[in-house]
Amino acid sequence: MINPREIAIVLITSYPKWYKGVLKSIKHTDKVRGDLALEFLKTATVAGYQIVIVDGKSAKTFRKELQTFENIRVINRRIAKRSPSKRIGMRVASKLPDVEVIILTEPEKTSLLDFVPEITQPILEKQADIVIPKREERLFKSSYPRYMYESEMEGITIYNEALFAHGLLTPEIKDFDSFFGPRAFRNEKKILSLFLSRYTYSTSKYKPASELFDPEEYSNAQGFPIVRALKRKMKIKSVTIPFVYPKLQKENEEAAAKDAFFEKRRLQRVSLLVDLFHFLSFLDKNKGSGLKAIKS
Repeated sequence: MINPREIAIVLITSYPKWYKGVLKSIKHTDKVRGDLALEFLKTATVAGYQIVIVDGKSAKTFRKELQTFENIRVINRRIAKRSPSKRIGMRVASKLPDVEVIILTEPEKTSLLDFVPEITQPILEKQADIVIPKREERLFKSSYPRYMYESEMEGITIYNEALFAHGLLTPEIKDFDSFFGPRAFRNEKKILSLFLSRYTYSTSKYKPASELFDPEEYSNAQGFPIVRALKRKMKIKSVTIPFVYPKLQKENEEAAAKDAFFEKRRLQRVSLLVDLFHFLSFLDKNKGSGLKAIKS
């Protein structure tokens, strides 16, 4: 049994076109995702977890719905990019009373809440500093849009091969799910600092990457902390869970604008991989890396 007060969940939201009531069209992405987020919050707050939400320009009706929940803290999201918003949420979560573990995830991932004990137990029992949930292969393939599954599987293979080539993967994390967003980590200064660190591309050193990619979108809060932790030989554990992608979200992504979502996933895959290659070069102190650290 876990004490839910020891778990803080950090979420970022932005649903400017959300509306109250029944779904009028499967193509209404903000409505679909906003409803899933509210479902997530209902389940999480009933369970007793502490919640930090960094919200950016969601509809007033959605913000009003947030006010109906207890044990959540809502912060205005001033920057559209994901990593800065997550850093704000993590800083707030780290100072909440009793919090031992911080979980980063997307609010649409309602299925993840079924497995919070499995994800947090290794950290609470001092067996791990960081836990990376891994999607069970069969449900990953069957519940996700096909193009998304194929894109992410390709990305995961390349990402992990690069880590293996640098001698960073361990038997405990040899096939970790690098493209699955959720992360859980101990609320401890040296670990938190990994997730709060920032890197950017030097425009003078590597102009192509600086024009096309930005670690502030995904890598600074999702990928780089894990790579640095591996480099420092911290205790990282991969925990496989039978996560299921929301059926309604799958239908929305296949019906609303499939080409747009396909392109989004492609760019995400390329961005994460390019960022990783440059970051590995940066850690090896290779002058060819286009990345530089930003001092807080």
